[in-house]
Amino acid sequence: MRKRVILIWGIILASVLPMLAQQQLVVEAKMDSSVLWMGEQTLIHLSLTQDADQQVIFPEIVAPGELTKGVEVLEISQPDTTELKNDRLQIKQDVLVTSFDSGFYYIPPFKYVLGEDTFSTESLGLKIVPVDVAPEATAADVKDIKTVVNPPFVLWDFMPTWAWVLILVVVAVIVAIILIRKFYKPKHNAEVERVEEQIPPYELAIQELQELRDSKLWQQGQEKQYYTRLVDILREYIDSRFGINAMEMTSAEIIRALKSNQDMREVNNYLNDILSMADFVKFAKMRPMPDDNERVMRRAFDFVELTRPQPTAESDTDTAEEKNENNNK
Repeated sequence: MRKRVILIWGIILASVLPMLAQQQLVVEAKMDSSVLWMGEQTLIHLSLTQDADQQVIFPEIVAPGELTKGVEVLEISQPDTTELKNDRLQIKQDVLVTSFDSGFYYIPPFKYVLGEDTFSTESLGLKIVPVDVAPEATAADVKDIKTVVNPPFVLWDFMPTWAWVLILVVVAVIVAIILIRKFYKPKHNAEVERVEEQIPPYELAIQELQELRDSKLWQQGQEKQYYTRLVDILREYIDSRFGINAMEMTSAEIIRALKSNQDMREVNNYLNDILSMADFVKFAKMRPMPDDNERVMRRAFDFVELTRPQPTAESDTDTAEEKNENNNK
C-alpha cells in the first residue's frame, strides 16, 4: 500500500513540476564595473530566460534619461534572442550608463511582468570616484575650446561628379587613339606597302636616283646630304639585288664582299669611286667640284644599269613573239 502511494505522488510531481518550470522566469542583471571615475561609462547586462510562448513585459528604461538619481542612461541595445532547449528563449539586453557626480548610487532591481506575477533582478551598486585636480591649478590654466579651423583647400573635393566623368571619358579616348595608332594599320597603307615591295630593285634604284638628281642638293650647297642619300640608295640596291647586308657594312666591307661576285668585278671600280668620294665628303668635309658631283651620279646610274638582272630565255622568247606580232600588225 505504501509503495502505491509513493508511486502516485511521483506521477503527480512528474506532471506538475514541468508545468511549474515552464511558467518560471529567470531574470538577471550584471554590471561590468561597479567603480568608475566621473564621466566614465559601464554596461549593465540584463538577461531573461522564458518559455517561447510567454508574453513578458520588460522594464521601462528611457535613453537618454535617468536610471536613478545621479545615474544617466546613454544607450539601450536591441534585445538579442537565443533559442534554448525545451522550447525556451534567452533574451539579453545591454544598458550603457554613466554619472558625473561622485558618490555611491543604489540601482533598484529591474522588473519583468508575466501576467499577474512580477520577477525582479538583484539590485546593483555603483560608486563614482571624483577626479583629482592638481592643487596648483588655477583659473589661468583653464583653456577655452579651440576656434573652428578651416580645412586645407583640395581641388578634388570641390570637383562635381560630371567633371570626373568628363576626365574619365577624355582619358579613355586618348588611350583608344594610342592603341589604334599602335596596332591598327589601314588597308590602303598595307596595299601601298605591298605595291612598293613588288617594285624590282633595279627600277626602285633608278627611280630614287632620278629623284635625287632632280632635288639638286649639291647645287644648293648640301653636298653631305647629297652623298649620304646617294650611298643609301646604292646600299639598299645592293642589299635587295645581291642579298648582301650593305646597310650594316662600311665602304671597304662592301667592296670586299662584291669582289667575290664574278659579275661585279667589272663594275667594282664604279662603286669604289662613288664610295670613296662619299667618304671624303662626309668624313673629311671635302667639297668636290661640280664635275665630280655629276660624274658620281653618272657612275651610280651606270652601276645600276650594268648590274641589272638579265632577262631569262623565256622572257627573250616572249619579247621576240611580241615584236613579231607588232610587225604583223
